[in-house]
Amino acid sequence: MDANAALDPDALIAAARASTGLDEFGAGPWREGLERLIEAAREEARLDDRGRSMLRAEMLAQLRNRLEINEWAGRHPEVRELPLDAPIVLATLPRTGQTAAGWLLDRDRSNRALLTWMAKCPVPPPLPGDNADDPRVVQARAAVDALPQKLRAMHLTGVDEPDECHWLISNAFRGAHQIYSMQVPSFYSWSIGDAEMTDAYAYYRLQLQILQSKTPGRRWVLKNSPHLLHLNALHTALPDAHYVQFHRDPVAVLASNCRLSMFLRGMRSARVEAHEVGASMLRLLTDYVTRTLSFRDAAVTRPWIDVRFDRFVANPVAAVERIYAAIGIELSNGTRAAMERWVAANPREERRPKIDLSPFGLDVVEVRKRFAIYAERFQVPAEGAEG
Repeated sequence: MDANAALDPDALIAAARASTGLDEFGAGPWREGLERLIEAAREEARLDDRGRSMLRAEMLAQLRNRLEINEWAGRHPEVRELPLDAPIVLATLPRTGQTAAGWLLDRDRSNRALLTWMAKCPVPPPLPGDNADDPRVVQARAAVDALPQKLRAMHLTGVDEPDECHWLISNAFRGAHQIYSMQVPSFYSWSIGDAEMTDAYAYYRLQLQILQSKTPGRRWVLKNSPHLLHLNALHTALPDAHYVQFHRDPVAVLASNCRLSMFLRGMRSARVEAHEVGASMLRLLTDYVTRTLSFRDAAVTRPWIDVRFDRFVANPVAAVERIYAAIGIELSNGTRAAMERWVAANPREERRPKIDLSPFGLDVVEVRKRFAIYAERFQVPAEGAEG
């Protein structure tokens, strides 16, 4: 299959229909997102054969998901009426401890997480019990085992552990998170500017409703940095959510994001430019911060719960206890013990890479100036040595 045929919208749609025997993709501008992403990938991302293969597989999976989601919701229309009671949303800058926090909160059996195996394929909904025989678990385990060790060292990954909400948003083909793994600036600009995100987040809500439909009675704990780009749409979908935000030195966040994006893009292209990655991640972090501060200042949600990264690292369980107290949840002795066991089994690496933005064409002093208002507002200390 040649490069263009591999990323042809009509061919992908036909393949998804043929593999599922289903036909209905549902309402909303999903096709526009599919076509825009393909166009950006072709024109801007400089994908190699492996990158095109990876993107094709992802889009096929997302198209199959849409077909299965709509078919399941059509047979179970009552699912759309299921409440999503007061979820806890870790809507926070990336590389600030939210993944560790999500895994830690999942030690509380009263919580419900979007686990990796269900995030990538949300239908059918999980059943009571461990779901160990579900073929999706086996498939997800194989996928996780195939990940490069370097990536697994950079980002906590586990089949039965919490994953990011962007997997569900991807099924609407409007997720700005693609900028991490591909050079697709036009798609990113469309996603944060002109894309219809209220519909995308309504579809996200539907998937959460499906996922909880067979196992009611627990509160969701959700996590996803790109939520910060679309907080109005998220609030419409989850109007009574509790928001938790972790705060870390933006210079350290930016450096970590640049390293991660360099690695992710390198998995799909042999032509990754460090300065372009730096500019891209700086724009992303700026958009995260600007949009978050604007939304928070509008005060349309419950008061946000702020957690400093250094304090979370120093005592994760104490940070969780403070989050729970702000929400009005009691941290039981059994849950505290389970969390303390997890912390003991997953010690953080004390030594972190030196903060050096120069390989990415960025100046630390200028970056600090750009995020000075944010750092001052949340009393975020500067982190580590700088190059």
